[in-house]
Amino acid sequence: MTLPEGRAMRRSLALFALLAALLTAFALVGCGDDDRAPEADGTPASRHVTFMAGFRAQANLPFVAVYVAQAKGYFADEGLEVDIRHSSGQDEHLKLLLAKEVDFTTGTAAQLLARRADGLPIRAVALFGQRGDQGFVVRADSGIQRPADFAGKTVGFKAGVVPAELKALLASGGLSEKDVKLQGVGFDPRVFIEGGLDVYPVFLSNEPYAIRKAGVDVRVFDPADYGVATLGLTFLAHEDTVRGDPDLVRRFLRASMRGVEYAAAHVDEAVDITLRYANGADPGQQRYLLETDLANARRADGIGRSSPEQWDALQATLLKFGALDHATDARAAIDTSIIDGLYGADGRLRPR
Repeated sequence: MTLPEGRAMRRSLALFALLAALLTAFALVGCGDDDRAPEADGTPASRHVTFMAGFRAQANLPFVAVYVAQAKGYFADEGLEVDIRHSSGQDEHLKLLLAKEVDFTTGTAAQLLARRADGLPIRAVALFGQRGDQGFVVRADSGIQRPADFAGKTVGFKAGVVPAELKALLASGGLSEKDVKLQGVGFDPRVFIEGGLDVYPVFLSNEPYAIRKAGVDVRVFDPADYGVATLGLTFLAHEDTVRGDPDLVRRFLRASMRGVEYAAAHVDEAVDITLRYANGADPGQQRYLLETDLANARRADGIGRSSPEQWDALQATLLKFGALDHATDARAAIDTSIIDGLYGADGRLRPR
């Protein structure tokens, strides 16, 4: 779950999207089959849905929303039979979404804008992360108190290119890439724990916990705290689903947001449910991840919602710091109408 991976991967996805469109052009359109009469008890007619999380099983809030909705029967209340799967990597979840073999998946807002700029027919239907999940840590006793103190330090980055978040964070301290010693790192924090660099890139929702558990106290730098426009994980769907089958999207979202509400009120149980999928994971780390995601998702008018201005600001940051080659219609990247309609004026979910 990083910023756009590069032109080669995006070009591959674009070609895959074209092939998928050609293969499905002759298929019968099934988007209207939810007009069937509901069951006698008022339950909507049964539909099968496939959800694929964009990463391995863990307590990211969009994943937990689905895990809990499945376990508590919220999908069943909506007449949905949900097959929960997890991406094996190499953008499998996005490829299957484009091929319409997966109905809903996850991805970061930054990834979505990059793929929309490439013309891929995917849209977000909910935004969980009101701020991004990329950040940086330094040793608590390093003397590094603010981004300006990165000057002359060895600063790591995980992807093949320096991410926009890092460039923007440096700029907030009056620095540029030339003012630090950049070092590409992988996903093993031992290089930082063993003193191999001064500033280490992290996923804010779980890696600070892991590093502290290894015995290193850290200070965390979240770019959003320094005025950088960032957004996090979303639910993604194919444009054809959003436009042609809004009732399916509505039912999936309503059940999932009920899952979020339950998870927020019963964190321990939500972690236990997650561990059914993430067998062998550290329960403490999963709880830290879930609580971090919940804190970053909360908003007064309801989790999952967003404003057009948030998307405009994110795109401006990505363009300014080279994470996007060109602009797209950022506001068209997400359909807010369905998620907005699920909430009342008090920010609470409306009953079905």
